[in-house]
Amino acid sequence: MLEKENADIVICGGGCSSMLLLFNLQQYPTFKSLKIVVIEKEVQHQQKTWCFWHKGNHPLQHLITNSWQSIRFEASHFTTTQEIHPYTYSSIKGEDFYNYFLHQFIPQFSNITLIRDEVLNIEKTSSRLSKVICKNHVYTTRTVYSSIINKEFHEAPIFLWQHFKGWHIKTEEKVFDKNVMTIMDFSNCLPNSFDFVYILPYSSNEALIEVTAFSSEIWDERVYLKQLNKHISNKLNGAKYEIELMEKGQIPMACYNHTDLGKAGEILIGTAAGKIKASSGYGFEKMQIDAARLASNYFMNKLPNKPGQKRFTFYDKLLLKIILEKPEEAVTIFGMLFKKIPIPMILKFLYEETNLYEETLIFKNLPAIPFIKRIFN
Repeated sequence: MLEKENADIVICGGGCSSMLLLFNLQQYPTFKSLKIVVIEKEVQHQQKTWCFWHKGNHPLQHLITNSWQSIRFEASHFTTTQEIHPYTYSSIKGEDFYNYFLHQFIPQFSNITLIRDEVLNIEKTSSRLSKVICKNHVYTTRTVYSSIINKEFHEAPIFLWQHFKGWHIKTEEKVFDKNVMTIMDFSNCLPNSFDFVYILPYSSNEALIEVTAFSSEIWDERVYLKQLNKHISNKLNGAKYEIELMEKGQIPMACYNHTDLGKAGEILIGTAAGKIKASSGYGFEKMQIDAARLASNYFMNKLPNKPGQKRFTFYDKLLLKIILEKPEEAVTIFGMLFKKIPIPMILKFLYEETNLYEETLIFKNLPAIPFIKRIFN
């Protein structure tokens, strides 16, 4: 017989979006009166760094390890470095994030219980109650939040992976400009591929160097190593270095009709709710903003009322099609984008905060034919 328990809130999944939801819920005075259960089957979390841009101090400012005011972009025949005011580009290490939430934040609240279990099903039992069935427990609750990805997501007609491998290296000589992060370096891109190098300099001789690619298949380990070594040899003049840490990951990117609620009425969060930007893979700040909105809705007893504008989904769909069908065209498009559009405007566009006039100016400076072909294809 499975153990049965009641809770005010059940959160399915203990990843980034769930922790951000807890962080925002606890900012309300009646939070401590709620019984909250977080269900997570994984003991270890993926080692990776979250990056995002923001204005002013961030709600999780205490977890930010490094910030940059300038961004660099490089293609085969073009390089630009620009200040990004009013934004700041920041990074949070995954290890710091989970250490804080699992060993500091959650332990200070006796009303939060973290359960190591696997969610098997979520059922709506009445208009007011839901049932979360796990391997070892059954929970009855009024509110369920879930980061569990629907299997249909991976069957979307346009689906690819953003996959990456990075080294946190320390060099003998000073080879990095610690004030400038590199968002994309396509100069050593493989033929018929959409891959680039991403660099977060922590000091003049320490940085995270990461190879990122968008493709339908995950690369063989040897390809990442080849590209990392090529960059260090070509761009750092073969500087001697030691690898301090390694990180590797993959982010699903798809044109999928995300909904506010799951099939049993659970409120979706994170990737399950479409909070990973389909054309860029950025998601941390979108999840934080969404968590703040959902926390407000909960205490004001409102429905999710998912924000968003369909035209951005349309833009993402066209770009993902180009990357899948003609990755070299996508590389050219990004080169033209960063050459002709100020980087702060690009960041604003990627956060879906631009208006139609600004978007018209952006697309006016890009080749029309690749996009037009995909509208009717």
